[in-house]
Amino acid sequence: MFFVTFTVIFIGSHALYYNPELYVPKYHDFIESQTNLTRDLFNGYDPTVSPVYSKIDPLQPLGYDPDAPKRYNYSIMLYSLKLVEVNEPAEKVAVVMEIMEYWYDIRLSWNASLYDDIDTFYTRQSNVWSPTLSAFGADELVDLRDPDFRMVCVNSNGYIYDYISVRVSSSCPMNVYKFPFDYQTCQIKFCLPIFNSVEIQIFNEIYVGVLMSDLWETMGNSEWKLTNLSNRVETLQYNDGFGNLDLGIFEITIKRNPLYYIYMIIFPSFIINVVSIIGVFLKGADKMSRLNVGLTNIMTMTFILGVMADKIPRTGTIPMLGVYIIVNLAIMIIAIGIVTMITELRHWLAPFLKRNETKFSRKLETFIGPPLEFTCAIILEVFTCAIFGVMIGFWLGDDK
Repeated sequence: MFFVTFTVIFIGSHALYYNPELYVPKYHDFIESQTNLTRDLFNGYDPTVSPVYSKIDPLQPLGYDPDAPKRYNYSIMLYSLKLVEVNEPAEKVAVVMEIMEYWYDIRLSWNASLYDDIDTFYTRQSNVWSPTLSAFGADELVDLRDPDFRMVCVNSNGYIYDYISVRVSSSCPMNVYKFPFDYQTCQIKFCLPIFNSVEIQIFNEIYVGVLMSDLWETMGNSEWKLTNLSNRVETLQYNDGFGNLDLGIFEITIKRNPLYYIYMIIFPSFIINVVSIIGVFLKGADKMSRLNVGLTNIMTMTFILGVMADKIPRTGTIPMLGVYIIVNLAIMIIAIGIVTMITELRHWLAPFLKRNETKFSRKLETFIGPPLEFTCAIILEVFTCAIFGVMIGFWLGDDK
């Protein structure tokens, strides 16, 4: 009873997926012709041997042998790109790239009219010879495809292409002078190792759909926005003939979103400095209380400076945000120095002014106190607001 029930369920469920219109006689003829085609095509074919013409002297200039074929062509087309990670301290960038590879193998060409006009077929990549794409100067190249299910398409002209998805982590020297309003330009380079530039010529291109303006937003992340994407091919020259190598280069320009640093560092630093200046010059506060306010501000600015330092590489360049924090730190040190100086100046001048009391000395004794402190406080507050305004103005101007 159980077997009968299982059989009925099995047949009934498969009936939902079976389309009898698909398996018409023409489809069976196609399968038979494709079987004959692949049997004849792969008979004696060795996928471990390259079809690249190698009877070339790398020390001779290109085209020295007029009877030899031109360089073997290999093409890369960028179909999609996604920025995954930007590691500023390590100066690395990681991207996920969807790439189409194109190459030619004359051994896999046929006359389509002899095989029921079949012009293409699909097969496992392991059945055909395929170039070994490598990332040049990269720390990591991860092929995200399952090696057991990699497919290629073969054309009757011997034209082969496949689709790969890779995660590339590449070195990217960074200029952090304008941090956090900076742009960075990074390169992802691909090559075919072993093959010399006189044997293989690399082409690269970008799929036209990728360059559509509404796709730029999806290629970056919350902190970085992709602003430009370009491609070119360069030849790595060693001037010895043997080490020359063609490099397919995709260059990306990314722009940092500074809002996080404005909300978390720039604006809090401004508020802390303004309030601290008010506290340092507060009328009626004793000397130790003012000093505590100043020292607390200095410790806070030093901590913020350490947080910022964890986000940038260890270079000799001081970023704009670092300059802003250091200037705020200097303002507070000046404020503490002014308060201390005024207090000591009053103590030093008091006996002299009392012994030589004049109209001018009375005015001077009155001025060396709250009026002078108030004037200094206003000057420092204005300077603090000015540098804050410069930072915000730079952001607004750079955002246009």
